[in-house]
Amino acid sequence: SQDHLDFHGDMESYERAKVTLFLQCERAVVWIDDEVGRRIAGRLSLPVMTVGTSKEADLRVGGVALTFSGSRFSLGDGIRSLELEVPLAGRFNVANAAVAAACARSLGIDDLAIAAGIASVDRVPGRFELVATGGDVTVVVDYAHTPEGIVAVIGAAREILAGWGRVIAVVGACGDRDRAKRPLMGRAACRADVAVLTTDNSRSERPEDVLAEVAAGSHGPAEVIVEIDRRRAISRGLGAARPGDAVLILGKGHEQTQDFGDRVVPFDDRVVAVEEAEKL
Repeated sequence: SQDHLDFHGDMESYERAKVTLFLQCERAVVWIDDEVGRRIAGRLSLPVMTVGTSKEADLRVGGVALTFSGSRFSLGDGIRSLELEVPLAGRFNVANAAVAAACARSLGIDDLAIAAGIASVDRVPGRFELVATGGDVTVVVDYAHTPEGIVAVIGAAREILAGWGRVIAVVGACGDRDRAKRPLMGRAACRADVAVLTTDNSRSERPEDVLAEVAAGSHGPAEVIVEIDRRRAISRGLGAARPGDAVLILGKGHEQTQDFGDRVVPFDDRVVAVEEAEKL
């Protein structure tokens, strides 16, 4: 997805860099639900095991059940099926777990050991992390900082809520990084019912300039709130929530500071969310 283009320059160069990793290996496991995955799997000369939800995949994912606290799914090759449960939310984590299980199976690891390993994985700090703020609103902190990542997390929340609540997304972009993705991030945020646009690590750029570029792309049906102060933005996102809603605080994830270029200040979205929820 569109990330690190300040280093790679364009998506084609980024894809070529990914391919070089496979060229150093003896075998490959590739998720083929997206065009790039299918293209990479098709061009490799080494043994490839494909994974995905389509019937073309060597290992097929099915029976997906999602909650905010975890996911269940099956992984089958047409002969035998493995039932897996992972304490991570969202279809993107189903994909990650399925590929991990496929890697283990390709190495000859026993299915029971695979299932036990997937079930016992630790939650990743700042990756679709539930924040205990109390009340009837679900609060999630995630590191999503690309347009595709934002869309995926909002989509995951919508799928879990199944129409029973709204999605509120707090989103900010970083300075000194790929500027082209900023308006795309604003547009992605508008997949939510309420999009609160704010700052992230502005670094050497003026926070208001970065925020303006994000806001320039905020077209869609969502209610849009622009708040330059990240703490106030989180508070406004929480304040807009009704019982049954989900508030997604995106971009910083596990980070515990905010970088303004001339100073770095303590800032942990998880801590701030709890503090602002208590005030509300």
